[in-house]
Amino acid sequence: MTSLFHRAFGRAISNTLRSRPLTCTRLSHSLITHREPASPIVQLVKDRSRMQLRFFSSKPRPQNLKPPSRPYPHRQVPNRPPRRPFLGFLDRISENALFWGIITINGVVFVMWTMSTQRLKIDKNPYSYQWMINNFSSSWRNFSSGRIWTMITSCFSHENIPHILFNGFTFFFMAKPVMSILGSRNFLFLYLGSGIIANVASMSWTNLMRGRDNGSYGASAAIYGVISFLACVAPKMTFQLYGLIPIPAWLAVSGIFAYDTYSALNDSRKGIDTIGHVAGLMGGVVYFLARRFRIL
Repeated sequence: MTSLFHRAFGRAISNTLRSRPLTCTRLSHSLITHREPASPIVQLVKDRSRMQLRFFSSKPRPQNLKPPSRPYPHRQVPNRPPRRPFLGFLDRISENALFWGIITINGVVFVMWTMSTQRLKIDKNPYSYQWMINNFSSSWRNFSSGRIWTMITSCFSHENIPHILFNGFTFFFMAKPVMSILGSRNFLFLYLGSGIIANVASMSWTNLMRGRDNGSYGASAAIYGVISFLACVAPKMTFQLYGLIPIPAWLAVSGIFAYDTYSALNDSRKGIDTIGHVAGLMGGVVYFLARRFRIL
């Protein structure tokens, strides 16, 4: 009896102390949000007896990986036409026409000198000879009188036959390689620029250092500028000294420079503008450096 009583009493107490079960409510599917799988998605594809991994993106891959450029109106450069080179029309002259044109001008001026000299000797008329001196020789008197064109015309002026033959022979063999390198316009800049530099140096030297105003003319300084430029471009090129002796270009130009510099300092070669020769050689070197470092 006692055991039955204890069992009944224990069940009654346990029923009173037992808590009621919690009620669970299901969430509706409308409250659940599904996150899209991140790309790239790995998809397993069974290919016969092996598994392959195929990677693909949900968005097409851009072809250009660079970010789009932002517009900067204040940095936009207007489309400008290319700059025209200074005296660019000279490039229209063919190299062959320029070559023979320079030789022809030298020949015409030589004929003018010959005719004026003969008129002075035969007719005793100095007018034409003086006109040639005033317009085809460079001197401080001509320059200060306003005849500035003599800085250029003197580069085509020869009075005697040995002078024009020697310069013409040198120009004939040295000018064409330089023309093929520079073109017509730049060759004229080199030729005339070397001649002008030589005339300025000659006038300054004779007036300041020697105290006299000697006129000078000839294409020697301009041709020396062409030779020194060619020697700078191809220093190991072989020159034929007087058409007979082979000599490297750098040695030939160095020898001419040293010889004319010595003659100019000692004034040992009367009647020859040695300082003009030195200045012409330096003009060719300066022009080469200007082209080398893209100054011109």
